[in-house]
Amino acid sequence: MGNFKEKNDVILKSLGYHLRIIRQEKQLRQKTIAKLCDMDSGSYSNIENGKRNITILTLFKISKVLNVSMSELMSFKLKK
Repeated sequence: MGNFKEKNDVILKSLGYHLRIIRQEKQLRQKTIAKLCDMDSGSYSNIENGKRNITILTLFKISKVLNVSMSELMSFKLKK
C-alpha cells in the first residue's frame, strides 16, 4: 500500500508545481487565486505545494480564475 501513497504524493506535487507555473506566468499571487476561488490562501498554498488533494470542483474554479481549460491544468508531467 505504501507504493500508492508515494504515487499519490508525486501526482499532487506535480499538479501543484504545474499550477504554480501557470499562476506565475499570469503574474497572479496565491492570495488572489485563493480569494477568487473562495478559499483561504493557506489552503491554496497547500495545493501548490502538493500537500492537499482537491476536488474536481475546486480544480474547475482554479481553471476559470487562471483562464485555462481543465485539460490544460491536467496536462502536467509527473515529477519525482
